[in-house]
Amino acid sequence: MLDTGVDLGWGPSMAGFVFNGGTIGRVLIGLFLILAFTATGAVLLFVITAEQLQSSIAAPDIAQFKPTIGSIRQYVAEIERYYAIANSAEDKQTATQRKLFDESVTAQGALAQMTTASDGVRAFINQNNSRYVHWPLQSQPFLAQSRQAAAPQPAPASGSETAPPSTQPAPPEQMSKAPPNVLSFPDELATYFSKYDLAYAAIATTSNGELKSQLEEFKAQTFKRMQPYIDARASYDAAQSRIQSFNAQIAALDSQENGYYAEITDPKYPLHDDAYWNLCEDFYSFKSLVGDWAYNIVLFPKMMLVLILAIFMGILGSLIAISQDYLKDPAKRGFWDILFRIGLGAGVAFALFFFAAAGMLALSQNSSGSQADMSPYLISFLGITGGYLSDRVTAWMREVGENTFKIAAGGPPDRWAVGLAAALTAENLDATVLASATGVTAADAGDWVSLAKPVPGDKQALVSAFLRLHPSKLFTDIAPG
Repeated sequence: MLDTGVDLGWGPSMAGFVFNGGTIGRVLIGLFLILAFTATGAVLLFVITAEQLQSSIAAPDIAQFKPTIGSIRQYVAEIERYYAIANSAEDKQTATQRKLFDESVTAQGALAQMTTASDGVRAFINQNNSRYVHWPLQSQPFLAQSRQAAAPQPAPASGSETAPPSTQPAPPEQMSKAPPNVLSFPDELATYFSKYDLAYAAIATTSNGELKSQLEEFKAQTFKRMQPYIDARASYDAAQSRIQSFNAQIAALDSQENGYYAEITDPKYPLHDDAYWNLCEDFYSFKSLVGDWAYNIVLFPKMMLVLILAIFMGILGSLIAISQDYLKDPAKRGFWDILFRIGLGAGVAFALFFFAAAGMLALSQNSSGSQADMSPYLISFLGITGGYLSDRVTAWMREVGENTFKIAAGGPPDRWAVGLAAALTAENLDATVLASATGVTAADAGDWVSLAKPVPGDKQALVSAFLRLHPSKLFTDIAPG
């Protein structure tokens, strides 16, 4: 462990602080293991989801449509386009609804202004009609259109005197002003003055020109006070026009969305079936979640998905084993040893995939041994187990290979030199001379003589030739007891 003992000069409280190279290395390795776990888990999540989506294509409720990855991909694109149209229409509708609300507020404000203006004109008429209208015309109040206004008096016969009209007040319920119909107020006003025009025409003589002039002045003063109403009415009509336009836009957007939905859910297409639509929506949701690049994982052949699953499960198993070792003894594994162990786990899981496909494990759920039909759960189990026990699994694979191919050694097997000690004594020789003659170390030659280890097959002929004895008098396959 390297201890630099560098004082950072941060005061007495930090005087004992030192950089520890070993500690920093362990922290970095720990962070690397955390990142490796995270990345491996993310890949496994994507691959398992993709494999499950592919498996759902074989569901019985959509089997009648004979779906394939290609056809599903095509209809996912249709659903994606539908949602793009729907979302765009919804956004536009939201914006249009906001404008529609604003115009509705404008229209309501204009209506309020029109009401105020009409009430002002009505009050002016009712307060001033007797000022401008004189006998023989009868002054009449300006009631709402729904009220029965006072009818004009019939015209007298030509040349006759006409008595002043009765001035009895109208009943209270007739004088009470009903709420005006604001939009028809100009028509009410025109009707009101038309009654005066009819009454004047009925009594017109050469002597009532002043009466006509006062009546025209009454109209002029009244219509002068109509200008606020006219301005508010113009604002109201413009707002109503825009409201109609916005409503038409909303209806068109609804029609566009509903029309495309009806097109893709036509009974001649599979998307009209709820189960098929839901399956394609699952694919679309996965695509929306992971993006176009990761979505392409779904389009891989199923065998490739299972193989990727096996490899990353092997990596996960190796990471679990490494983390346990590292937690117990951080000095046991270095960074390059960890990388090698991860690669070994991936390689072992890769090999186990083909061992299982070949039936060497007798665990496959498919009697035909087809890789595409093997359970992903079985492959996941084999991968993570192989990664975790990669040392043992490699030894097992070696044993399986040797038994399968009947591999034999290139020369005679190692044997025990049970007669070597007696032969050397008979020739007055020792292990040092034997070592020199056979090209081995004195220690190895001594181990042969003491039966500490067997004599390699390629050295047995040299020993026999050196002592001029048949190998059967020197070596045996039976280990000493």
